[in-house]
Amino acid sequence: MSEVRVHLAKEILRDLWRHKLQILLSVAVLVTAFAVILVTNMTRGLTAKQNDLMAEEDRLNIEWRHLLLEQGTLAEHSRVASLAMDKLQMGRPLVTTEKVITQP
Repeated sequence: MSEVRVHLAKEILRDLWRHKLQILLSVAVLVTAFAVILVTNMTRGLTAKQNDLMAEEDRLNIEWRHLLLEQGTLAEHSRVASLAMDKLQMGRPLVTTEKVITQP
């Protein structure tokens, strides 16, 4: 019986060439799977960042409302008048001491 010597490398290449479509599809599936993993990871990161930014926005809105209340309290006419009288010894001028200035 005559033995036929087969080159293993040539046989592997021939087999790969015969099944090139299956190999191409397998590679495409792997690339797509890695792309899905990457996009999912990026989405998780962006969602976490969005949640952090929304929490920061809520905190800043609360601080802004508190500052508006504080501004309203500090700007009340009665408070300003009492501070002017107490700390600066200011008062309304008397009619006799009042001077009217006109422009020529």
